[in-house]
Amino acid sequence: MRILRISGKNLASLAAEFTVDFEAEPLASSGLFAISGPTGAGKSTLLDALCLALYDATPRLLKRAGSQLPDVGGDTVSALDPRTLLRRGAAEAWSEVDFVGSDEGRYRARWSVRRAYGKPGGALQPSKMSLHRLPDLVAIGGTKTEVAAEIAQRIGLSFEQFTRAVLLAQNEFSAFLKTDENERGELLETLTGTTIYSDISRRAFERYRAEQARTQMLSAQLANQAPLAPEARATLEAESASADLALQALEARQALLEQQLRWHQEAAKLERGEEAAAQALAEAAAARDAAGERRRRLATLEAVQPARPLLAELERLNGERQAATSSTAKLEAELAAALELRRQAGAGLDAALVEVDAAEEALRAAGPQLDRAKALDAAIATLAPGHAQAQAALESARAEARAARAGLQAKADELERARKARDGADAWLAAHARLAPMASQWPRWERLLVQAGEAAAGLQGSQEALAHTRRGALDAGERATAAAAALSRALESVSAQEAARAAATAALESFDGAALARERQQLEQRRERLLQAQHTWTELAAARASLGALARELDHADTARATAERELLALGAAAPALEAAMTQSERSLAAAELACAASVEQLRAALADDAPCPVCGGLDHPYRHQDAQLHAMLSGLRAEVERCRGAVRANGAAQATQDAILGSARERLAALAQQRGALDGRIAALADEWEQHPAALEAPAEAEREAWFADARAALREAAEELVRGEQAMRQAAAARDAAQAELDKAQAARQRLQAALDAERETSARLAADLQAQSARLEAASGQLDTLLAELDPVLADACGDGWQAAWRREPAAWRAARALEAAQWAEQTGLQTRSAAAIATLDTELAAAQERIAQIDRGGAQVAAECQRIGDELARMRAERGALWQGRAALEVERELGAALAAARERLAARQGAANEAAQAETRARAALGQLAQRIAELDGAGAQAAAALADWLEDYRRHADGLDAVEDGAALAQLLNVGAAWLAQERAALGALEAAVTGATVVLGERRAQRQAHLESAPAGGQPMEEVQAAFEALGQERRAAHDTATSLRLQLAQDDARREQARSALAEIERQQEVEQRWGKLAELIGSADGKKFRNYAQQFTLDVLLGYANAHLAQLARRYRLERVTYANAPSLALMVRDQDMGGEIRSVNSLSGGESFLVSLALALGLASLSSNRVRVESLFIDEGFGSLDSETLGVAMDALDALQSLGRKVGVISHVQEMTERIATKVLVRPAGGGSSLVIVE
Repeated sequence: MRILRISGKNLASLAAEFTVDFEAEPLASSGLFAISGPTGAGKSTLLDALCLALYDATPRLLKRAGSQLPDVGGDTVSALDPRTLLRRGAAEAWSEVDFVGSDEGRYRARWSVRRAYGKPGGALQPSKMSLHRLPDLVAIGGTKTEVAAEIAQRIGLSFEQFTRAVLLAQNEFSAFLKTDENERGELLETLTGTTIYSDISRRAFERYRAEQARTQMLSAQLANQAPLAPEARATLEAESASADLALQALEARQALLEQQLRWHQEAAKLERGEEAAAQALAEAAAARDAAGERRRRLATLEAVQPARPLLAELERLNGERQAATSSTAKLEAELAAALELRRQAGAGLDAALVEVDAAEEALRAAGPQLDRAKALDAAIATLAPGHAQAQAALESARAEARAARAGLQAKADELERARKARDGADAWLAAHARLAPMASQWPRWERLLVQAGEAAAGLQGSQEALAHTRRGALDAGERATAAAAALSRALESVSAQEAARAAATAALESFDGAALARERQQLEQRRERLLQAQHTWTELAAARASLGALARELDHADTARATAERELLALGAAAPALEAAMTQSERSLAAAELACAASVEQLRAALADDAPCPVCGGLDHPYRHQDAQLHAMLSGLRAEVERCRGAVRANGAAQATQDAILGSARERLAALAQQRGALDGRIAALADEWEQHPAALEAPAEAEREAWFADARAALREAAEELVRGEQAMRQAAAARDAAQAELDKAQAARQRLQAALDAERETSARLAADLQAQSARLEAASGQLDTLLAELDPVLADACGDGWQAAWRREPAAWRAARALEAAQWAEQTGLQTRSAAAIATLDTELAAAQERIAQIDRGGAQVAAECQRIGDELARMRAERGALWQGRAALEVERELGAALAAARERLAARQGAANEAAQAETRARAALGQLAQRIAELDGAGAQAAAALADWLEDYRRHADGLDAVEDGAALAQLLNVGAAWLAQERAALGALEAAVTGATVVLGERRAQRQAHLESAPAGGQPMEEVQAAFEALGQERRAAHDTATSLRLQLAQDDARREQARSALAEIERQQEVEQRWGKLAELIGSADGKKFRNYAQQFTLDVLLGYANAHLAQLARRYRLERVTYANAPSLALMVRDQDMGGEIRSVNSLSGGESFLVSLALALGLASLSSNRVRVESLFIDEGFGSLDSETLGVAMDALDALQSLGRKVGVISHVQEMTERIATKVLVRPAGGGSSLVIVE
């Protein structure tokens, strides 16, 4: 990986855009270069730009505390945020780095940040990053996260590895060389990113502590969770069995009541169903009766359907007749219009002929004038360009003259300003002569002032840190005292809780749990026997009652079945006779209707006495004079047919009803017989069980048994309550013992926590005492450094600012230095102004004389151009006046086209009017022919319409004669209104009336079925006959009693299960404790080997190997830097070691302490370690660029020479090395420099030399 170029803008003090190109000379051919400049100029900011473009982070910011800094508009920004490098007063900033990646590809990384709206007062916006491949600038990655990942992949180093392999931070490794082993292990772990070993050490220690606590917890659980004694266990089992029997008896009684409740609910449901069926039948019959008018309306509509084609034909003919009449009037109007158009066309044709003659004459008369106009146009076109050129030349000459005079005046004004500036600079320099010594060497004095300001700030910081540490030490001592007092109170609390636990344990041991268990067992046995006897007797009584009710229900069901069979047989026997009667009546009705038909009556009216019948040839005609008798007979037959049909329908409905009742009765009989068989078997079994039970011998007569059972249950309950009170007292004693144990555990935990807090406070106090001593020493050193700097500055600044300058500077160092910088800048500005003004005056005198001569030449040329322009203008004006008199100046071609267009338009109008006259004549002929044809069509329609009206009248007359029972139809309009009803409506109405009839039949059948079902259910009523409300109340009361019994039984079963669990736990607890002790021993051995609370035991052990690898790299570098020395790790036989020693190979391998090395030797060894760690971090990537930010200013001349020799040797290893330093001797020895120079106003410039 190699850095090719660094550039940026508006980064801290680097305000102007800067570029450091390592591929351009002199950096391209230099392996070693210096980055130098005064303190605070921005040397480290240059490296910040490198890190920002690549990683959006800088090493300096990551070492700061995470406080908030004020920003514009009341906003704040974190001190860790790299956006704080945006220069104050700037709206945007950026940094850019070109580099060669680990894949040998060339890339450009860019970081940028801006403020909102591009204004310095806008809010900070999120920073952006981009990566492009060079030289084609192809973008890589989209989002900022993607770009950061792509950059790290192509460089091959993370940010932490980069800051160890490419950018070596200031004084980072001198501490590593001389620190103690623990701190060296921490530093090595941090720098190499191998914190996992400390984590493993801490976790091993914590795991051993956790396993110890688990072993203690298991032992305590084994002591506090003992199972019940055998007697108590037996008593608990007896109570649980007795509670289960009581629950079973209650559930049996609940089932019986639930059966009775369901019977009542079913009866109410059947009653509601019967009422609903009756209501439905009534509604269906009412709907059928209300539809009589609808049936009459439907019959009328069906009777008038044959007249539909007659009416449609008449309407069609009338419509055609009306349309023909309307067409006659229209054709007559068209004929009149055609005659008028023909007259108008003749008049227009004559006028068009006159217009054509006039247009031809006008075109002939305009010929001579058109020729003259064309000649003048050509002459004007020839002169116009020359006149325009002459005018342009004249205007150019005038503009040049004006510009020359303006330039002359500007030069004169500039000369006057230069003279005033020179005089002002002379006066200012004379008045401020005292500033000359300070201003002439201001960069040197400013650098010393900056260093003095830093020293003063460091001194103040040391004073504040010292005061803060003193306060912290006092606070730590007070906290340690308070922690000791709290620990004493915690020890007293532990003693009190141990006494309380002993008292609670003694109270628990005073109870005889075995006796209570035996009493519980005996009581449960008595209760179980009693409940079993009561259950058996209750079941037997209930079964006998159910058997009686079942017998009655069987009798009722059998009676219903027999009745239904008889009714069904009778209805079936009557059905054939009813159907035969209906068939005979329908035949008689058909014969009568045939005899009374219209055609038969017409034939009968044509018969004559003694004349043969044309149909049968008979001479006897008995019905010729009996029409009234025939019609009366027809009406009677129709009534008979309706009666027979109704009888057949009623017989069918009755058969369906009885058949349904019969089927239901048979199903009910089968179910009841099956129930009776099962009930007989259960009664026999229960009777045998009762006879064998011991209670049967003690029980009184059946009438007194319920009271006997109640008294026995009451006695058992009293005994059980007394036993429960004793058990509850024992459980309360056990709970008190457990609570005391829990309080003791909490008190012991509090004691341990307070002991740890006391240890921590004591450690803090010791650490703060050591810090207090170190800060006192730093305060004394800072005070001496400040006095040295002020002594060097005093001779110059006392002359320029007076003897009291130090007091003013101490009040506000930065503001005082800025004021002096402003004075120095003003001195430099006035000196430059004096020199520039003198040179400008000499130059302007010469330029003023030349400008005056140029103005004279321009005036002479302008007069000649004006005379030529006037001559051409006069000639052009004369021709334009003559041309304006012809056709008002219009173009000749335009006038000629206008006259030709007028002639063409006149000819077109003539042709159009000739066509219009022809069309008018043709329209007249067509209108006359159409009128003749239409009159003939109207006559034909009149004849056809008369015939259709006569046919419709005949049909209406026939309808009136035969419309008995139908609505009257008075005329054709009424008929049309009836026929407007469509076939779909007729079909829908016909279906609706049929549905009304079917609804009545269906409702009748349903009502019969519902009545039969309800009657059968009423006959199966249970014995006892209690109302539904009483049954419901008894069921709810029994449900509450059952829930209480269920809760009791469940609680007892839970106690048995808990005791079973405790017994199982007691058996497995010892095995678990043994296994846990093995685990504890295993983790104890591991904790003894590598475990520690702070993780240092295994960390130091593991870092031995990392340190050996690091020393291998460091010694390879040290062989190039100082072959005399070799670093080695101190080893111990039985303990890990991270101590370092130096082997002096020039002294026969003599071993030396690292603290015995001189300053130069320490620097060489530290630098070798730094390079070794860089090699360790970048063993996967070849790093060809290296930047060292080392504090060379604290080295003496001899050590600095050694360091420079080492750096000269380092560049021969193939790396381009940059060293940040402001030490003059060092920068003089390095030929190539990147200078960061202050430019005033808090900004600096980057210059490569």
